[in-house]
Amino acid sequence: MKSRFLFSHKWRITGVVIFIVGVIAHFINQSPSDIVGTFRQTHPQIIGVDSQVLANDIECLSLVTGLLLIAFSKEKIEDEQIIQLRSESLQWAIYVNYAIFIVCTIFINGSDFLAVIMYNVLTPLLFFIVRFRWKIYQLNRSLKTEEATA
Repeated sequence: MKSRFLFSHKWRITGVVIFIVGVIAHFINQSPSDIVGTFRQTHPQIIGVDSQVLANDIECLSLVTGLLLIAFSKEKIEDEQIIQLRSESLQWAIYVNYAIFIVCTIFINGSDFLAVIMYNVLTPLLFFIVRFRWKIYQLNRSLKTEEATA
């Protein structure tokens, strides 16, 4: 993966903020709180759009945009080893994602499968981020161990 296709390192923090906004929007959107319920009753449509649809769109766009910025922002030092870890993590994430998708396709039917499809959009990015960060952590830990013994 060539680094010219990655975002600047500075975008990772923006991605984290956008992702957190999406997570908060998800919990607000799912909670039957009085504030949200009152808003939906008094404002059923905003600019001709159902407020629930608008909330879902904001949630989804925030989650996907945040995860994309987190996943594909450069490291401070983007060397060949980092590029290799990034490539392996992306391949691993796709394999795991589709293995889970195949199992869900076999065992989940009906309207529940729509939720599987929705989450399937986010899971490759999540798997990639988790594995890539874990490999970076392991690399840094091994380098610190080597420095301490030298």
